[in-house]
Amino acid sequence: MALKWTSNHEGGQASPARSQLRTSIKAAAIGSAIGIGTLMSAPAMALKTDFGMEYRATAFAASSDAFDTGAAGTSETDTGFGHLIRVKANFLDEDTGISVYTSVELAGDRWTGDNRGYNTTNAQGFNTGSRGDNVRLDLGYVQIPVGHTVFRVGRQATSYNNCFLVCDDRRDRLLMIQPLSKTTSMVLGYDRRQDSTPFANRDNGDMALLGLTGKLSENWNAGILYVQWMNNYEGPVISPADTYLLSNVTLFSGYISGAIAGDALKATLGFNYLTNGNVEGAADEQYFTDKSPSGYLRLESAAGPVDLGLQYVVSRDGGLISPGFDTYSSLINNNPDATQSANSMYTMGASFGYGRDGYDEDLVIGKATWNLTEKFAITGAVGQLSVDNPLTNADDDSMVYDLQFSYQVNKALRTWLSLGMLEKNKAAMLSGNGLVGPITGTTFADDDVKAASLNMTVNF
Repeated sequence: MALKWTSNHEGGQASPARSQLRTSIKAAAIGSAIGIGTLMSAPAMALKTDFGMEYRATAFAASSDAFDTGAAGTSETDTGFGHLIRVKANFLDEDTGISVYTSVELAGDRWTGDNRGYNTTNAQGFNTGSRGDNVRLDLGYVQIPVGHTVFRVGRQATSYNNCFLVCDDRRDRLLMIQPLSKTTSMVLGYDRRQDSTPFANRDNGDMALLGLTGKLSENWNAGILYVQWMNNYEGPVISPADTYLLSNVTLFSGYISGAIAGDALKATLGFNYLTNGNVEGAADEQYFTDKSPSGYLRLESAAGPVDLGLQYVVSRDGGLISPGFDTYSSLINNNPDATQSANSMYTMGASFGYGRDGYDEDLVIGKATWNLTEKFAITGAVGQLSVDNPLTNADDDSMVYDLQFSYQVNKALRTWLSLGMLEKNKAAMLSGNGLVGPITGTTFADDDVKAASLNMTVNF
């Protein structure tokens, strides 16, 4: 870099002080150049980087008489827009094999206009004097290989059991992955799910996990996971904010998947089972204090350009089902934790059941996808949702209809339009999603629920 000097003295002669300053700066510049050269030497060249980004945009509408509260200015229809931007950067030191994975969410909100306001969840942090508005950590963890064993520490993404237990969630986690053979691996981990208030352990949500996954044969895969939440509190709940509701809960989750009759039919069977909770709710046998099972059976096949699917999803006594599980309906679940869907209006196996005795749900649904070209597809789904709700002392059935048009423009850009309708149900209550907003507990006993969204994603 060239430095150009000027002088305020006539004739352009620099003063002795300026000459001394120029010599000092020149020496500093040479030293900086030497330092930069050292950083770019052979050891630093072993650092391998990988960058990427994700952009998602959605325009949506939801409509039902259930949304109209009767207050002045309210409406039965809501429309909105939102977008998501994530930038990813991964780093690998090829000499040690140690890598760091990061993802930063630059935006991820429903558009609210020019005047925005954000609040942090609590006051604790490494930097409490400088808070950002919208930029937040999505992923950030280190991966350390020790022989064939891999350790991960930090904020990680997690999905399990075809999204039936958890779907695209973010966990503050310690994890060990140990291969047991060429086809079988063991995972051992610890998650801190909640720690809102220092020196108040009743709100701590920490858990240990142990799992096995692998191939049973050439065509069959299986996995089993055991989770135990720590016993940080026992007794009646004060409030969900002050008490972690899964204290001492024991969880088993597993699946088996494979081909039947050659490759003509693929079957997947999965389950969740929760019990042993220590937190007492207002109602008896709530918060998984007793046995709460849930499960699914999925059959899939292909006939030329048409892909077929049929599945049965069940929850008994408030059994857990992840909001992100693919029910084949855009209105029921299909709402991953880290990437919310504006279409999702009802969540099986979450919130209202939560281990509640007698809270039962069933869904039988089928779908067909016509791959008209390699890039353009149309998917239709029809099913029936049945709910038995002890909170309302009612049980009812609803037909479910769904239609989607999707177009893969190129390897980076995908667009799709989703349309869905859920018939009125006197026993069920809506849960909503992060984009539509707080409609938890809204009944739709007198009107159908309809939702539509036009979506776009870019990934590279």
